[in-house]
Amino acid sequence: MRARHGTPPGRELMYRADPMIYGVIVLWVVLGLGVFFVAMRGGPRGAREALHTESELSQRVVMVVVVLVFAFGLVVPLLVLTANGNNKASAAVGGVHLGAEEQHGRVLFSESCAVCHTLAAANAEGHVGPNLDVRLGSQISSEAGRKALVLSAIAEGRARGLGQMPAGLYQGRDAEAIADFLAATAGH
Repeated sequence: MRARHGTPPGRELMYRADPMIYGVIVLWVVLGLGVFFVAMRGGPRGAREALHTESELSQRVVMVVVVLVFAFGLVVPLLVLTANGNNKASAAVGGVHLGAEEQHGRVLFSESCAVCHTLAAANAEGHVGPNLDVRLGSQISSEAGRKALVLSAIAEGRARGLGQMPAGLYQGRDAEAIADFLAATAGH
């Protein structure tokens, strides 16, 4: 087990392989065995000669195996594409599911704010501005209060301690999106 940054002590996450990985491994093992058996029969020419001298039953078995390997080669990528079709962009830390505006806010936060601020939901570890998981998540109990503070900070800027946050980094819908994202995820 390995703890991820931002995971509370005692709540480490364990990595479990996706069943799709096992399918890919089986595919490569089957392909490797096929190459091995062709090589053992004297290469492609030897395999062709053996195919023409073998019984009809063994030729059908070989054909079925070839069709199964081909079908497996089509099914595995389709399963991967289907599994990845459910975009994980809406998932955030602490089981919070983000809407489209909050996802947009996460992107904007990562572009401009993550350099200075620490926030687990964005994997941000800034050291200039305050830790937003603590400042917003622990110290302000309501989501409306967190959103109001973020909108105020974006509009007015902040100059405390050594760092300085310029005013008006974002305006309008972009500022709202960042505020929604932070209000929903800070402290989770």
